[in-house]
Amino acid sequence: MTSRKYPPKKLGYYSVAMMSLAQVFAFIDRQIPSMLIEPIKADFSLSDSQIALLGGAAFSIFYAVMALPIGFAVDRYRRTFILGGGIFLWSLMTFFTGLANSFLKLFTARVGVAVGEAVMAPTSVSLVGDYFPEEKQGKPLAIITSGVYIGIGITLLGGGFLIDYLTSIGGVTLPIIGYLKPWQATFMIVGAPGLLVSALIFFMHEPERTDQVFEKKENRSNFEVIEHIKIHKRTLIPMFSGLVFMAFIFYSFTFWGPTMMVRTFGLSLSEVGFTLGSITIISSLAGTLLAGAMVDYLRSRGFTDAPVRTAMFSSILALPFIAAAPMMENVLAAWVCIAFYLFFISTFAPLGLLSISGVCGGNVKGQMAAFHAFLMMAFGFSIGPQMTAFFTDYLFNDVQKLGMSVSLTACLVLPLSSLFFWLSLSKYRESVLKIKSI
Repeated sequence: MTSRKYPPKKLGYYSVAMMSLAQVFAFIDRQIPSMLIEPIKADFSLSDSQIALLGGAAFSIFYAVMALPIGFAVDRYRRTFILGGGIFLWSLMTFFTGLANSFLKLFTARVGVAVGEAVMAPTSVSLVGDYFPEEKQGKPLAIITSGVYIGIGITLLGGGFLIDYLTSIGGVTLPIIGYLKPWQATFMIVGAPGLLVSALIFFMHEPERTDQVFEKKENRSNFEVIEHIKIHKRTLIPMFSGLVFMAFIFYSFTFWGPTMMVRTFGLSLSEVGFTLGSITIISSLAGTLLAGAMVDYLRSRGFTDAPVRTAMFSSILALPFIAAAPMMENVLAAWVCIAFYLFFISTFAPLGLLSISGVCGGNVKGQMAAFHAFLMMAFGFSIGPQMTAFFTDYLFNDVQKLGMSVSLTACLVLPLSSLFFWLSLSKYRESVLKIKSI
């Protein structure tokens, strides 16, 4: 194996900062519907299952489908252009969501957001793989994925107050566009800044592809990723299964958490937004950065299965806190449980990407990250919120028992997640050795 040269660390971390900023805006645009559940339900007379379809399947199915061809492009073409184009698209479509005056238009705009955001995972994994050596990738990927929780936190912190303010003034009227309801104006406000971020990404440095098995495009097969999956299927099947089950509760709480606290404890949306936003930023940032550092540390100590091993313990430790939080009679106790839950579950984002990166070469890294995103969206994001809504609508038949539905979802999926991670450990180590021997 030839020695690899990487760009200067300063250049690498500048690009990490830019991708982190992009991730922040991606999750502001992705998370904002969870703050607008009640007004959108009222406007379109929707049930919890229907609103979960809008927030889940409308986004996840199209994200999942587009992730695969985007991953293919990432392994072959200029990644900074792909990332910049995706940011421009999702920001523009979030802005256009504010113009929706029917459920169909709202659904279509969210599809556009999904298509744009599908660029994030494959471009991030591929670029970090060419900016940093493997034993130093945990920290930068953790920083990038911390943008997930900063974005969610900002949405919760500022979203509640923004929505309350727009509601108090009865919406806004703009030249040409005309009158906008408070929820419509919210979408337009949060979508606009991403357009500027996309311009900055277009000028970001594109690193040389240092981890390629085939350097010339004409010598490369279009079926490399299929061969890779076949070779490493005994590793990938249990590993992906663990990540999918972890994604069920990750996306379920992300979508339903604010509404759960409103319904369970009678809090206002601004109260929930401020507290949950603060907890999300502090706990999730700490958990994400510690997870990345832990993977780097374990790898330096010879644990080649470090990402999966860390994910297994995170799933185990997250369970008691999310199961207990909705059952607390005291709201402070519930917030404490949520803080610990978010600390452990936040590792889902960096550990998923690190797990993928550790068992694939640069020739398929973008496609494998896209395949990971496909699975997380097609199953985790689609089924997680929908599973919780199903329990609320059909098992408990009571919208006030949303908290019990969240707790039940966690109790079903997190033990399975831990089990699959445990099953994948030895096979993951074998795959790492096989790839390093190439």
